[in-house]
Amino acid sequence: MKKIFQNSAFRIQKGFTLTEMIVAITIFVLIVVAVSSAHVLSHRAYREGERAAEITQNGRVILERMTREIRQAREMVTELSNDETGATSTIEFEDGHDTSYVHYIRYFGDEVDKTIKREVIAYYFSGEFPSTSTYMTWDATPPVGETLATATLEGPDIIGEYVQDLKLWGSPLINLSLILKKDEKTIDLKTKIFSRNL
Repeated sequence: MKKIFQNSAFRIQKGFTLTEMIVAITIFVLIVVAVSSAHVLSHRAYREGERAAEITQNGRVILERMTREIRQAREMVTELSNDETGATSTIEFEDGHDTSYVHYIRYFGDEVDKTIKREVIAYYFSGEFPSTSTYMTWDATPPVGETLATATLEGPDIIGEYVQDLKLWGSPLINLSLILKKDEKTIDLKTKIFSRNL
């Protein structure tokens, strides 16, 4: 009997002390905090990278489109300042891609919805019905009693978003500066455009 009691004494298990439990819980909490912090930081970095990619792509689309069309401009309507202090946020020029009739492209920044817009316009004398056969150049002198009117042929269409600032200056080498911002991410893009036909 004594032998059985001694064998069963070996089967009695000892529990954790309070100190061991506190240490184990503390280690567990530290691991959970470290893992969740790493997850939050990686998620934040992913969001910031996604935001930066979105506004960079947006800026690239704006610059490519404006650059391509300004390079082909046949005549500049907007008089651009020689330095950045007199920069403008609007540019208008005669389209050099389609020469079947006289028309003009106008880019401008919309400060209300933070976009860049593009429209195609044509000039005509107010006494005539506007059509491709009656379109005039922007500096044409109208007959007595008439004025030089404009017709919007396309747009204005949004070509880019998140635009904080658009600046254009210089001639014949045109400088274009674009600042885009989404949430807390801001990028500043600049390029120089040489018009082939001016």
